[in-house]
Amino acid sequence: MTRVGLILTGGTVGARRTTRAGETVVSVATDSPGPGLVGSAVPAGLDIEFVPLSPLTLASEDMRPDDWRRIAGAVRAHVAAGLRRVLILHGTDTMSFTAAALSFMLADLDVTVVITGSNVSPDQEHSDARKNIHDAVVALLELPRGAYVVFAGGEDLPSLVHLGTQVRKVRISGQSFQSVNRRPVARVHGGALTWIDRWRPGSSGPGPRGDLDPGVLSFRLYPGLDFDAMRHALEAGGHRAVVIELYAAVTGPSFALPEFIRKCRDGGVNVFLTASAPAAADLSVYDSFVALREAGGRYLPGMIPETAIVKCMWALGQTRDPAAVAAIMSTPVAGELTG
Repeated sequence: MTRVGLILTGGTVGARRTTRAGETVVSVATDSPGPGLVGSAVPAGLDIEFVPLSPLTLASEDMRPDDWRRIAGAVRAHVAAGLRRVLILHGTDTMSFTAAALSFMLADLDVTVVITGSNVSPDQEHSDARKNIHDAVVALLELPRGAYVVFAGGEDLPSLVHLGTQVRKVRISGQSFQSVNRRPVARVHGGALTWIDRWRPGSSGPGPRGDLDPGVLSFRLYPGLDFDAMRHALEAGGHRAVVIELYAAVTGPSFALPEFIRKCRDGGVNVFLTASAPAAADLSVYDSFVALREAGGRYLPGMIPETAIVKCMWALGQTRDPAAVAAIMSTPVAGELTG
């Protein structure tokens, strides 16, 4: 018998349809269907004992860094009990953020964590919950140490296995998740896992130090963005770092952004630059990007904005030295840097 840790957090996969103000809505259930649902989705022929923990029950849009702490603590509790494989049921809207958080917060552990959920609650016809869970269990038994998202989104679709630091939700139905800056790690179809771009983790990362510090200001560039307002928000919130999503060609407004970066740098605040589009080996370098680097902006090649925000919180929780934070951000931990 294989013992597997099960962590229930709520989300659509832990929800039911109810009536509110005369309208049918999907609400997270306090009496989660998780254990029974997982048991019914286990692949035939596998003898698995699930050990459930429920550190929280909420819609994933309400997820906060404190909740990542609770989930990571539940994983550590499973590991302390001798378990090395953990399945997490989670809502889809913030699943990629949680996957990135666990990739860093559990980097010191020899544990495989697979996160899945569903687009449609389990009590509805044509729900994808059992399919996603079935394939997540198949993947969980074969994947190496690390954190992953496994998701199909429909009975007739294969599940794709995404590395936890390079995954994004891109649609609300079907195959909702996409690997960014790398191919999926694997696919699961017909009860079997096939490798696509196998993830080979290095040695375990640093031991757990400090805590998450959510003092990160993040924003996405758009024409007309008021940088004075961003600067005010930075100062008023006491943020210790900034993560900026540049335009897809890794550019930004040269008439305003370099000055914003310089003011942040002079105040001891790191500014990290990232882009949402897949990295390109033959990317043209524009004048504005050079100006951003010269002003003190630190570009994170291949690190998607979601992961950069989470890793920055993790780095801030380890040290108050801006130089040390910058060093942590530029050091690969869980496949987040690809350039």
